[in-house]
Amino acid sequence: MYEDLYFTLTEEHIQAYADRIGISLPIRPDVKHLDQIIYQHQCRIPFENLDVFDRKITPSLNVYALYDKIVTRKRGGYCFELNALLCHFLRAAGYEAYACSCRILRGKSFIPPRLHQAILVRIQDTLYYCDVGYGGPQPAGAVPVVSGAQKIIRGETFFMEQSSNCYWTLSRITSEGMEEKVIQFTTQIQEAVNFVPINFYCANHPDCVFTQKRLVNLRLPDGSLALTDMTFTRRENGSCTTKELTSQKELEEILAEQFGICSF
Repeated sequence: MYEDLYFTLTEEHIQAYADRIGISLPIRPDVKHLDQIIYQHQCRIPFENLDVFDRKITPSLNVYALYDKIVTRKRGGYCFELNALLCHFLRAAGYEAYACSCRILRGKSFIPPRLHQAILVRIQDTLYYCDVGYGGPQPAGAVPVVSGAQKIIRGETFFMEQSSNCYWTLSRITSEGMEEKVIQFTTQIQEAVNFVPINFYCANHPDCVFTQKRLVNLRLPDGSLALTDMTFTRRENGSCTTKELTSQKELEEILAEQFGICSF
């Protein structure tokens, strides 16, 4: 059962994954290419919880099931899927990468449980935070896990602070110029099996946001696309347009035409 979480992707799988996100192989395992991989991934593969919200199923974390869903069937997923498969790809590409456990601080006035999975990549002597599976504001590149480090990525400013001996906090500067805490994470290496119960909780508990509303997001070069329940929003070049969908047909058309999701 749990061995399915640790299958190794073949060279054919890796090439197809690279094609899916528009990356040419081989790549040099450096920060420049890591930034490119993260950005391309966010623009090509949507964050979405359609399996959880619409189909009422718990997503499989089996490596081959993730590959089939995200690469072969051109779906998206949420953090336990997107960041898990990307971590496998990064290792195959020559990066020293591993999963980390996080809590979402944005919009919280309390300490929430750790219900998010991200990736840490070590390049030479520096650790970098990477994320393609957060439905909110996420850096379009790797952020150094160095206290006081700041990185401006495609016009967005993110910075890192050490919260305690084992926790780090990723924050950003909002469009209003305010500092906002986004995510807190630990640098302790997390095995894939550690996320099995968390994935089940997020897919089934009535208090979890993924069971409460439909969420689909995709980065654009100059903005983003978002679908929340039946509300479609396009932010691009400083403008924002919203459309209320009124039928299943409209929903399926938006998913196919805007997010590339043709069946779910």
